[in-house]
Amino acid sequence: MADVGRAAHCDPSTVSLALRGDVRIPLKTRERVQAAAERLGYRVNPLISAWVSAKRAGRPVSQRVAAAYLTCHPEGFQWQASEHFRDIFEGARERAARYGFALTEFRVSEYAREIKRLNQVLQTRNVQGVIVGPSLEHHELHGVDWPRFALVTIGYGLTVPVLHRVTEDHYLGMKLAFESCLAKGFRRIGLALVRQHNATRRERWIGAFLYEQQQQLEPANRLPIYVAPVERKSAEAGEWLRTNRPEILLVDDPTAWRNIGISTVGFALSAAHRHPGVLENNREIGRHAADLLVSLVLRNERGIPATRQTVLVEPSLDV
Repeated sequence: MADVGRAAHCDPSTVSLALRGDVRIPLKTRERVQAAAERLGYRVNPLISAWVSAKRAGRPVSQRVAAAYLTCHPEGFQWQASEHFRDIFEGARERAARYGFALTEFRVSEYAREIKRLNQVLQTRNVQGVIVGPSLEHHELHGVDWPRFALVTIGYGLTVPVLHRVTEDHYLGMKLAFESCLAKGFRRIGLALVRQHNATRRERWIGAFLYEQQQQLEPANRLPIYVAPVERKSAEAGEWLRTNRPEILLVDDPTAWRNIGISTVGFALSAAHRHPGVLENNREIGRHAADLLVSLVLRNERGIPATRQTVLVEPSLDV
């Protein structure tokens, strides 16, 4: 920092603040310092920086790097009761701990009216990275001090801002489920899913299904897709079932299609379903999210990325 300070004609303390993007340093000075650091090949070690910040603030120095897991569910929603959400979080927390990171959950609904307070809490805890967890529907998240953190989201729920993403390979999951039906001799293969589930996966399931239909089935066996308006509305599909006479159904939630007299294969199962089909490997999704977050922190890549990457975690077939 002393070398950068001499090159940028300022004190090392100014260099420290400027390289962290501190707004107390004028923009032109920050740009001059950053340019000098780039010329000299200087890189901030984010872990040492976090340690020094804690010491200067007079806080106990933790042996673990602080990271936050933001849950963006509606107020009162008990996400821990869902094995889907719980496995993702536990996978992320376990993997983060292996790298020396402590991942703590924060419910955004508790700060909805005062997002600045969430920023203060994250700053006080010296959080270096943030994972925005998966959600039930599309949503935007404004007011978080994004430039301070390395950022990753899970799934397609978060639409604004657009961050690095880790999610299941939905296209491959549908392909595996479809092929398992073909292997059993079925040709009239139906697809029934919930509109909300389809939307939050960016229609990737339908894209894969239509491609497999086109490639694998005769025109007479290419059945129209049934999209339920809300969850657990299989009773409304009676006319669709009678008209199209599927031999087997590909479904996103097997529990919604019990007692209809047709076999079902799930294509988005958690371990809790205990049903034939494709497992999402939710714990692995969480682990890969932690892997990506740690790599961003170690490279000191903060804020909303100019270009994003999406990590696809392969599901597995369990029939």
